[in-house]
Amino acid sequence: MTYYDVKLTLHKSQIIMKSYKYAVEIVSALILYVLVLVFSLTYLKNNDIEPQFKIVITLLPVVPFLFMLFSIIKRIAQLDELQLKIQLCALTFASLGTAFISFSYGFLENIGFPNLSMFMIWPIIALLWGVGAVVGVWRYR
Repeated sequence: MTYYDVKLTLHKSQIIMKSYKYAVEIVSALILYVLVLVFSLTYLKNNDIEPQFKIVITLLPVVPFLFMLFSIIKRIAQLDELQLKIQLCALTFASLGTAFISFSYGFLENIGFPNLSMFMIWPIIALLWGVGAVVGVWRYR
């Protein structure tokens, strides 16, 4: 085994460890999000609380979501140039696709289609980001 083989093996190990750490961060944030969301919804239904506390309790699930966002930002910063290009193209596709879908649906609401919640935006972005990333990886394979 040459020096370069050892160096490549160490590099692959570091990539695997970073991926594992990222997965643990994302899964932990999602689990915390679900727990805080259940608490928030349960507490709001079962208790008569003052309006200012109602706002705070309603927004509590945003905190674990912020952990997930910071984890994604940190992971993006660790990508190499090709991976970064793939993610940039995927996010561009997701942003433009979401803009097109929401813009088009806005016109459909004028003729009686039901109003959609803002909660629909993130799943659309995530779905299109995933599609864009798969296409990008396939393109540069």
